[in-house]
Amino acid sequence: MMDSQTVRSEDAAAGPIGASLASSWRIEVFSDPADVSPDWPRGASGTAQCHAFQTLAFLETWQASYGQSDDIDFCLVEVRDAVGRPVLMVPFIVHRSRSGRVLGFADLGAADYNAPVLFPVEHAWTIAGARRLWTEITALLPAFDLVLLDKMPEKVGSLINPLYLLADRINPESCHLTQLGRPWPEVEKQLQGVKNLRNRTRALQRLGACDLVIAQTAEQRGQMLETLLAQKQRRFEETRVPGFDEHPEKRAFFTLGTEIMARAGALHLSALVLDGKMLATYWGLVHGGHYYGLFIGNESGEWSKYSPGRVLHYLLLQHLNATGFVCLDLGIGNEAWKQSVCDVTIPLSMMVEAQTLRGRLSLLWRGLRERLVATSLWQKIRPLKWVILRGWRDKAVGKAFEQ
Repeated sequence: MMDSQTVRSEDAAAGPIGASLASSWRIEVFSDPADVSPDWPRGASGTAQCHAFQTLAFLETWQASYGQSDDIDFCLVEVRDAVGRPVLMVPFIVHRSRSGRVLGFADLGAADYNAPVLFPVEHAWTIAGARRLWTEITALLPAFDLVLLDKMPEKVGSLINPLYLLADRINPESCHLTQLGRPWPEVEKQLQGVKNLRNRTRALQRLGACDLVIAQTAEQRGQMLETLLAQKQRRFEETRVPGFDEHPEKRAFFTLGTEIMARAGALHLSALVLDGKMLATYWGLVHGGHYYGLFIGNESGEWSKYSPGRVLHYLLLQHLNATGFVCLDLGIGNEAWKQSVCDVTIPLSMMVEAQTLRGRLSLLWRGLRERLVATSLWQKIRPLKWVILRGWRDKAVGKAFEQ
């Protein structure tokens, strides 16, 4: 892993990025969240504007789960102006894969928005200015073959995202959210099938004491997390997609992150509980008035007719609206159910650049693979892979038990 590095750019001929930066800036790169400056927000930030996915609490969780691979270099970048005032901070990684060494965000599927932490400064970002700063940053990072920056929003809060200015293509999926902070009838009327949701909520309430419960203690968090992970693993297997057995880093992220995020005041863990039984569970993050719904699970079988996951989402919307939240954000993904309950779509962009021959060959292969997976034949046969693998796994476990 690299040590902290610093560069100072003072190329007056290149022209200023902005008024507050004049003709110079300072860049530091750290390999551990424990080493960054106090300006990097842990949970809720002060003057900084960011998404929950770039806070220190999130990055510490990410490092302890996804980041444990020897194939990953953590590169936490801090940019300051000539007099040391923070301008932006961004968590990059360089990871080794079949594509070679890839420069991207600290994500690998864990984050919905990828962007810098931004601080208010007295200048306007331009494409040329963002490119000059990008060149200075990448000069300090470990060598890489390919740049793959995805899921980038145009703005972070009210501030322009300078990395968005470098994008060269649209991200294939968008983020979707419901605006709150307005009378509940206005929120409710834009939900598709709201009458059905009310009916199913009342049907559950007729069966017994049915409530939205928000975890307040470590014991409650542990119980909800255990239920959620079981519900999700069952769903993974039902839908024939890779689950926690194939991706243990996902389980580690939620297991470790539950208490890390709770200590930072960034966790919102809730459940739909009927007479003590958790019918659905929701793992979310909060940052300011922004709620990010990351992981939802529900019981199936006899409970399916009540749509407990949808009911939980409906009751949570009511609760968040009543308690002053700005939005409920369902994050990345164009699934129909997200679009049916959200009224705002956040388009995202990507920056993809090959730096070496290996990188260029990797882009060619990625293009071929994208065309392959888009075919109807691939969509039909892909789930069979996980059925076969799980069958082999279960058979091997059975033989080991017999012995």
